[in-house]
Amino acid sequence: MAGQAFTDQQLLQMLEWREDGASMQAIGNRLGRSRNAVIGALNRLRADDQPCLCRKPENRDGGMPRRWWARRKAAA
Repeated sequence: MAGQAFTDQQLLQMLEWREDGASMQAIGNRLGRSRNAVIGALNRLRADDQPCLCRKPENRDGGMPRRWWARRKAAA
């Protein structure tokens, strides 16, 4: 199942189990996924609710300029 996205039903079930106190490992076992896959999915869900903490207005769209790290190294 590696590389497959979680369905909406699975995400809702994960949230419910997490609220009931299930561990990430237990949730992963129930869904046939790894603990890290569950952690990543729940973090992405939570990130959608968080406000943008970007300092520069041009970065508030959720992305950085293409290959920003290459330009930074060249300037140094």
